[in-house]
Amino acid sequence: MLSDFLQQLYNAVDSIIIGQNLGSVALAGVGVATPIMSIVINFLMGLAMGTGVILSQYFGKGDIKTLKRVLSTGMIAGCVFTVVLSALCVGLSEYFLIWLGTPAEAIPPADSYLKIIFAGGVFTFLYNYYMFSMRAVGNSAAPLVFLGGGVILNAVLDVVLVVHTPLGIEGAAIATIAAQALTVILCAIYVRKRVEVLHLCRKEWVFDKKLFSTCMGYGLTVGLQQVVVYAGRIAVQGLVNTYDTDVMAGVNNATRLDALMQTPFRGYTNALTNYYAQNWGANKRMRIVSGFKDSLWLCLLNAAVAIALGTLLCVPLSQAFVGEGEGEKVVEVGARFLQVMVYGYVFMGIILLCQSLFKGVAKMKFFFMTTVSSILGRVAFSYLFEHFYGIEGIYWAVPASWLLAGSAACVFTVLTFVFRINKMPQNPFLKPALYNAELL
Repeated sequence: MLSDFLQQLYNAVDSIIIGQNLGSVALAGVGVATPIMSIVINFLMGLAMGTGVILSQYFGKGDIKTLKRVLSTGMIAGCVFTVVLSALCVGLSEYFLIWLGTPAEAIPPADSYLKIIFAGGVFTFLYNYYMFSMRAVGNSAAPLVFLGGGVILNAVLDVVLVVHTPLGIEGAAIATIAAQALTVILCAIYVRKRVEVLHLCRKEWVFDKKLFSTCMGYGLTVGLQQVVVYAGRIAVQGLVNTYDTDVMAGVNNATRLDALMQTPFRGYTNALTNYYAQNWGANKRMRIVSGFKDSLWLCLLNAAVAIALGTLLCVPLSQAFVGEGEGEKVVEVGARFLQVMVYGYVFMGIILLCQSLFKGVAKMKFFFMTTVSSILGRVAFSYLFEHFYGIEGIYWAVPASWLLAGSAACVFTVLTFVFRINKMPQNPFLKPALYNAELL
């Protein structure tokens, strides 16, 4: 939970320092860049997360030899894919911004920010790959320490490069990549010395075509899910871009705050994915059932706390992103958007809880379909509600889409328990046809 919160601080710190020191145009530039950047970063994170689930299953089974082959195959494939994708995105970043209808004054800072972030894509992938791999084998403390150190370094470099040099918004991007690169180096050293199960000697570096297919089946499904999420956000961002830069900045602030407030949900549901995967690999059905029931109560408790915070503290939270005495409209828009979004947190939490189960027991179709229903609902509701209610309609489209997807997730969860978990095979790794049939 804390690690996911720290992860969100990377971008939130950038926005706070940029907003406080460079003004609303630069902040709007980061806001426009965020959905585009997030598509690529979360796709890479999805590749790492998908492989991490496979690692959890083999770790639960106790098959360390195959676990290392998965680890090697996933890292080789992921690095090659990331380099190619990063090169394409660097060349196309300005066209993405133009396609979104970004105001002319916001394009230069947004484009500069994106190019630097994309150029460091391989560090983003490796950073997440190490994090998910360590969590897959039950080591959650080390990733938290490295992540915390990376956030602190990012904040320090942000202040130095944004405030005390003429780099401006480019300095924030450089700070993020530099912090991730250092974290990757530290993770590699730590794994070599302290996590034997994840350390690969020279002869263990292999590329297994069969395992590559399995890893990509999982990784691409999770990655595509992230693409769908942020493609939908880009579609909504295009609608937001028809308003002025103060509205754009306010919506961006609310989105950042929303991401931070979702971290308790995402933190424990990410941990649950590994929990389910390990018990699926070990064929421990009752632990999966009891884990889901206990987590449901935690989900409802987190939702109640988030609703209270979002309702009572929406204004001071939004004010953190702007300079003193500036951006009253930015604060107003951000506060109202956050206040409306938190009303849907019960449904959002249920979605994440159910999706952690789907990933852990290889029901990737249900995982993907839940995401699609959420994001298509958000896009459709945004354009429909905005037509009648203006910017307020975009706010209410978010909880409405979560209600739609949450209902679908509940149906899929019942089907998963009835037809998947209650009929768990004695050893799913000896039945690859059954296992792979569930992947997209």
